[in-house]
Amino acid sequence: MSDLTGIDPQALARLNKIGGPDFVRKMINLFLEEAPKRLSAARNGERAGNLKAIADAAHSLKSSAGNFGADRLALTSEKIELLTRSNSSENLSSLLNDLDQEFAEIKAWLESQRDALP
Repeated sequence: MSDLTGIDPQALARLNKIGGPDFVRKMINLFLEEAPKRLSAARNGERAGNLKAIADAAHSLKSSAGNFGADRLALTSEKIELLTRSNSSENLSSLLNDLDQEFAEIKAWLESQRDALP
């Protein structure tokens, strides 16, 4: 694990093994571009009371976060997905706040890893 709890840097090593530094850079850039859209979709779903929209956004984040070893972000996304797919919004705002914070942490870490690539 890295110094940040909930991040497994070996995931980037696995991506690097698959496609090299350019592939890792491209994947990080795509995630950093798409993840804020998913976070926004989840918040829009919350405001509209649309649990399906929240579940769909959380599912997408869960899958993407897992590719980068962002285990805590993936776990929170999974909690949100399961909660909303069961038609519940209990603690949803708190979980979405956690998701925002966790994304901010993984974003900074991924940017530093991307910038350090050869």
